[in-house]
Amino acid sequence: MKRALRFLIIPIFLLTVMACEFAGITLDLGGGDSGGDGSSGAAPIESGIDSPSNGASLQMAPVEIAYHASSTGGVSAVELSINGEVLSSVASPASDQKVVALKYTWNPSVSGSHTIRVRAQSSNGGWSDYAAATVNIQGSQQQQEPPAQQQAPPDSPGPTPTPEEMTIYDIEHDKDTFYYGGGGCNREITISAKVTHPEDVYAMTLFIRFWDKEGAGLTKWDSGRGMSKKAEGSYSVTLFSENIPNYNAYEFAVMYYQITVTDKSNNPRAVVSEVIKKVNLQVCQ
Repeated sequence: MKRALRFLIIPIFLLTVMACEFAGITLDLGGGDSGGDGSSGAAPIESGIDSPSNGASLQMAPVEIAYHASSTGGVSAVELSINGEVLSSVASPASDQKVVALKYTWNPSVSGSHTIRVRAQSSNGGWSDYAAATVNIQGSQQQQEPPAQQQAPPDSPGPTPTPEEMTIYDIEHDKDTFYYGGGGCNREITISAKVTHPEDVYAMTLFIRFWDKEGAGLTKWDSGRGMSKKAEGSYSVTLFSENIPNYNAYEFAVMYYQITVTDKSNNPRAVVSEVIKKVNLQVCQ
């Protein structure tokens, strides 16, 4: 009786599977590939260089580099390098920020071919492919001397000044070394900076990371802290060493810091300073 029942069940099961296939239904009987780690895949991260264009020929003068990054999952950092040297690494003020547009003023010192590269990091830690643009900087010997200007008559109107871009300047710190740990060592540092077009400033933010003097590596950029307005166009922040993330990662370290300004325009963008690498943080002995 049991054998007859088993032979009856098998045909019924096969007919059920065939019916599902014809109806467009697929039965998952296990053992399928779920994507390796079981996830549906991270949100894609993309970066790009808006200017200068690839193949551009430029004079030996300051070059404004405009670049961006985007990800539906959020952008956490954007890195700019020239000829393999990282000149700017900016952490996004908010990890859920989907589009980040940045500008950096590069002052080339050597003529010839230079490669600009940009990459971005998503909120889950993945990096985009590099976006690259190769430009040619013309040497000063190729630049023609401007014609001598004749003095205009007293009543002649002068040229209309070109509007100045928002710029961070006069970046200063009040000491080159500060400390952490016990003892009577000074554990505070004040960093200040000024910005043009202060009426357009939405926020001024300081980012910090540490480089080990003994070769153990480099920490990630912290999440940033707002700088306080002290006067029109002047901002500063005072840091207590033990309140800085990763302050004790290395016993003797160089503190890298960088300042960003976000403006109030309808399409917010960040103006980025150079990375300052002149401050030491070490254990108080």
